[in-house]
Amino acid sequence: MKQPRSPGRQHGFLIIAAVFLLVVLAGLVAYLMTVSTTSQAASAADFNSARAYQAARAGAEWGAYQILRNPGGAFSTNCSPGNSTSILTFASTLSAYTATVTCTGVSLTEGASAVLSYRVVSNGCNQPSCPTVTTSATYVEREVSLSLTK
Repeated sequence: MKQPRSPGRQHGFLIIAAVFLLVVLAGLVAYLMTVSTTSQAASAADFNSARAYQAARAGAEWGAYQILRNPGGAFSTNCSPGNSTSILTFASTLSAYTATVTCTGVSLTEGASAVLSYRVVSNGCNQPSCPTVTTSATYVEREVSLSLTK
């Protein structure tokens, strides 16, 4: 003879706990995937930003060299006094970057001496010319400027 079931006995409680645990774990995995993807994108943007800065810095140093050590060159001749712009391209790890170097020169008088003052502005970016208007999510641009007097 079969024993009748007691009304206080429950079945299926572990299935509810297992489903709850699976939902919580799936949410945790989804959150970790989002954080990981965001972290990788931020790291790549930081890397590109550093390269754009190095391109801008190289452009500013090139402009200073043209003014101080190569006074007969076209860049420094057009800049004293006046404006001159050059676009530099790079090789190796900066091959995707350019620097637009702009020089503005002005002649000043200090006491009895004539002085030439220059402002060199270099924009480095990962486009063929800088600065530019773009909607690209990977576009980075950095600007370095310096003042020279001779």
